[in-house]
Amino acid sequence: MAQTTTDVLIIGSGPTGTTMALELAAQGISFRIVDKIGQRSDKSKALAVQPRSLELMNRHGPVARLVERGNIGLGGAIFVNGKKAADLDLGGVRATRDSAFPHTVLAPQSETEGFLAECLATRYGRAVEFGTEATSVVQDAHGVTVTLRKVTSLSSSLPNSLASSTQGDDARDGGSEAQQETETVRAKYVVGADGAHSVVRHAAAVKFEGDAYRQDFILCDAHIRNTTMPRHRFQICMRYGLLLVFPLGNDVVRLVASRPGVPATDDPVLGDFQEWLEYMVPGGSAGELFDPIWMTRFKLHHRVSTNYRDGRLLLAGDAAHIHSPAGGQGMNTGIQDSVNLGWKLARVLRGEQPDAFLDSYNEERRPVGLRILGSSDWLFNLTASQSWLWLFFRNLLAPWVLPYLLDNEERRNHAFRFASQLGIRYRHSSIIGTAEGFSGRVLGGDRAPDGPVVIESFEQVGEKQKKQREMRLHELLTPDKHHLLLFSGVTPSGAVSGDDLQQAAEIFQEKNSGTPSSVHVLIAGPSSGGSSSSSSRDWGCYKDVDGVLHTRYGFRDGAGYAYIRPDGHIAHIGSFDGLPLFMKWLK
Repeated sequence: MAQTTTDVLIIGSGPTGTTMALELAAQGISFRIVDKIGQRSDKSKALAVQPRSLELMNRHGPVARLVERGNIGLGGAIFVNGKKAADLDLGGVRATRDSAFPHTVLAPQSETEGFLAECLATRYGRAVEFGTEATSVVQDAHGVTVTLRKVTSLSSSLPNSLASSTQGDDARDGGSEAQQETETVRAKYVVGADGAHSVVRHAAAVKFEGDAYRQDFILCDAHIRNTTMPRHRFQICMRYGLLLVFPLGNDVVRLVASRPGVPATDDPVLGDFQEWLEYMVPGGSAGELFDPIWMTRFKLHHRVSTNYRDGRLLLAGDAAHIHSPAGGQGMNTGIQDSVNLGWKLARVLRGEQPDAFLDSYNEERRPVGLRILGSSDWLFNLTASQSWLWLFFRNLLAPWVLPYLLDNEERRNHAFRFASQLGIRYRHSSIIGTAEGFSGRVLGGDRAPDGPVVIESFEQVGEKQKKQREMRLHELLTPDKHHLLLFSGVTPSGAVSGDDLQQAAEIFQEKNSGTPSSVHVLIAGPSSGGSSSSSSRDWGCYKDVDGVLHTRYGFRDGAGYAYIRPDGHIAHIGSFDGLPLFMKWLK
């Protein structure tokens, strides 16, 4: 039996597993990623890619390619008993004004997985080992021994569970296998991104608490014609039952239906969806379905692991949490699990932090999973309950209550900040800090705000001419290291000089030699003459036009700093005169 070693073995190649591979590849960590399926599924499954996920994917490759393959979601309409009850306009919510990706993108999961795999191959030269099943996972004090079985084929089918049908990382169960060879892998850590029936979670000393919803659902992706439904807006139709309609672009729609009282005995056919579409969508605008791409019946679950970590076994995505697809959170939560965990594994494996540092993964991400599970559970029961009494009162009151809730800009902004996942923060994490007395608009643990910056360059065109190029701050926040942002301040009374900023950058680099980091100086208003390109000390100067970023970080009235983690969250923030204490905190 062959035996190999690696730092990290990733089991599961869905969006969560492939994102984990990207994060480790960016950090230069040895890893393997395996999946028992023979090739990636062409089923769409999860389809909502939220703004925060787009930001994080863009660190590994131009996510505009994925956006082009999907359909921009600008909001939707809610119908009750055949009449419009409310519009939900997400075209200009304030929550996304500091993001380069202000809209949810509706794209088949196969496209998302394909984009992530392209980034893994083109930027890092790595790929998934398909047809490789983990049959045994055993950990000890020094590592994990995993038995891998190479198979020639493993046909995937759709299990009757949420996690394996509509969320980001399939269990990929079922099918016939043909054994080729068996291999033993010795890994320092194993990441289970292998879905609801995770072999890694089964090997860990954790529980998967929760239950299944009673409702039975059917799903269909199909082409549509002769429809007047909008191309960039979803529709939620509620009567005695539920229909969700999502436009996927290229005249393709997704239908998800709950039909109380209809026996769950047979697989759905296109006629079932056409009949339900005509019954639920008002005004004769339904259209005609044809050439179906995918149809299935499924059950939904809501569960969460009691801990995302058991020693050297770590859980991410559907292996750690599954919930209803309400709000489009599942796949995105898994992607961000991996972004949170990847750099932490790297720091431990490089000896920069002790093994206990990995406890912060569960500390930060499990509360996010619980919060999303609670919210999606509430939203699911609100829309899909099968109680006759509840449906009567819901349909009676919704036309009055929904406009009140959705027409308010502040409530709409709050809701989309949650749904977009731009509002996720770790303020109470044990590895996060905020300088004493600092009370800016963002604090330690918050997502680092984005905005435009200008870099200056000189090019020889006949004679030397000064040229400027605008970029976004997030383009500087690469996934391979930490980033220290130094803000000059805006008002003359609180600003510091370019020399002071340069000196602070040099002191930081000297005292922080153990952690891969870059320094970026942001000058508000006109440039103070700093170098536009990174020097040998790996720092550069950028112009914050109109002080937009100073405002977003809370430094209009005085200079300051923000130390950004590789996952794009603020590790520490404070005023400029607090830098000495911050450098002690680093130790």
